[in-house]
Amino acid sequence: MVISLKNLKVAKKDHPIYGGKIQTYPILLSNKKTDDLRKKDKKKIKKIAELLTISVVSGNNSTMTTYVVCDIEADGPIPGPHSMISLGAVAVNKAGKKFGECEINFLPLENAKPHPATMHWFTTEAPEALKYTQHHQVSPKEGMNKFGDWLLTLPTPRIMAAHPAPLDFMWINWYIQTFLVERLEKIPFSMPFFDKNGQAAFDIKSYAAAVLQKDYKDIGRDDYSLELHDNTKHTHKAIDDAREYAKLLIKLLNKNK
Repeated sequence: MVISLKNLKVAKKDHPIYGGKIQTYPILLSNKKTDDLRKKDKKKIKKIAELLTISVVSGNNSTMTTYVVCDIEADGPIPGPHSMISLGAVAVNKAGKKFGECEINFLPLENAKPHPATMHWFTTEAPEALKYTQHHQVSPKEGMNKFGDWLLTLPTPRIMAAHPAPLDFMWINWYIQTFLVERLEKIPFSMPFFDKNGQAAFDIKSYAAAVLQKDYKDIGRDDYSLELHDNTKHTHKAIDDAREYAKLLIKLLNKNK
């Protein structure tokens, strides 16, 4: 049997595939029986096309990229000497579908110390956010395995995204390579947790510069119009900030439709 690709494409446009859900798409079959019917009774052919469906079970696969929008808080400028103390992540796609979120507060790394300048900033600029990171803390090993397990429930392909990506990617990749190394398919890449095309992160800030036709240096979280992003909601709590950046990313991805 041959599926009419034209008919199938129309159905896919009307019914996007989302992870874990079942969608039905009308198909038109072409074989000797239907060819004979076509000659005898075009109305019957139309009825077959309307009634005959193919059910697609998408499982963990999606036709759209899943953006895992991440935000981290740390007690210093670099991982190793200092620790990631909180991670927030929100999974979305371009259509605005939200697949879930993950939040972890970490205990400090062994032999690591907070950086005085970073802690001074926290205590003077974001004391509530710092206090928030101290609730329900888990070890880096336990926390990263929880994060990895959650990532594997999300539709593929998955790509990390952040604003700006270099900072958050540095921390998350270091923790993946350190605490999830035995679960990686091929070191130093981050499969199976993120996309198979290698170590990468989608930089929302760079994308915003392109979409808004601005210089990169003119893009910051307080430079957006309220239509796109309300910076007054930036709490420096990782999960709050990840949620806000996920909303911003969806708006940017659809701005020039």
